[in-house]
Amino acid sequence: MDLFEAIEKRYSHKEKFLPDAVPLFDLERIAGAGLAAPTGMNSQCVRLIILPDREAVQPLCDVAPTDGMLTAPAAIAVLTDSSKQKAPKGELYNFEIEDYSAAAGNMLLAAVALGYASLWLDSPFFDSEKQKAAIEVLGAPEGYNLRVVLPIGKPDGAGTRREKMGFSERVSYGKF
Repeated sequence: MDLFEAIEKRYSHKEKFLPDAVPLFDLERIAGAGLAAPTGMNSQCVRLIILPDREAVQPLCDVAPTDGMLTAPAAIAVLTDSSKQKAPKGELYNFEIEDYSAAAGNMLLAAVALGYASLWLDSPFFDSEKQKAAIEVLGAPEGYNLRVVLPIGKPDGAGTRREKMGFSERVSYGKF
């Protein structure tokens, strides 16, 4: 599948997944796509945790049970290291948000290209208690933030796609 087809087919899969295992090789390819994303000043603050099976995914479901995770046969947790800041001229720069967003976007497209569905799942972890519990479950050291979890698997059905506004409604030429 080419890039533009993967972009068109990508949607947030919020329904059930089939129980079929996702081969580790595919999960590693998806993670590799995330690590290939650009990073601000090459800080490389993104860390990924591959959750290769239901047994590994379930502890996060216990922390924040969501429809997107309850049947996922695998997932990838995207974390950032808040200590990875650059100070070229004495100023501190932090690119956590940009870096994890680029990594997650790449991984969502890679999952589609390999025939899987996924979902950008972050809102359950906005709650500080759930964030703390998830970090503990994942074994991440202090200073790391769980930014997003991408459940990955074959969809159990077509999946619901939300309507997108038209190109001309969102794109201007020269000025707004």
